[in-house]
Amino acid sequence: PQEILDAIVSEIENPWDLLHLALTQKRFRDLIIPWHIRYRVIFAKISDVGLWEHIASRRDLASRV
Repeated sequence: PQEILDAIVSEIENPWDLLHLALTQKRFRDLIIPWHIRYRVIFAKISDVGLWEHIASRRDLASRV
């Protein structure tokens, strides 16, 4: 099931490992590339209003941070 794959992928911390896994199978690619490669962990100043507004305006991104 999708939820199990998502849980497994969520445990992988290294972006290179995520990318390599995404290249092994279409199902992993479709999960990893849009949801786990970008916006997984964000290190930014609270004063970076543009970044926070961008994330807040996109529910799909905000739900993954």
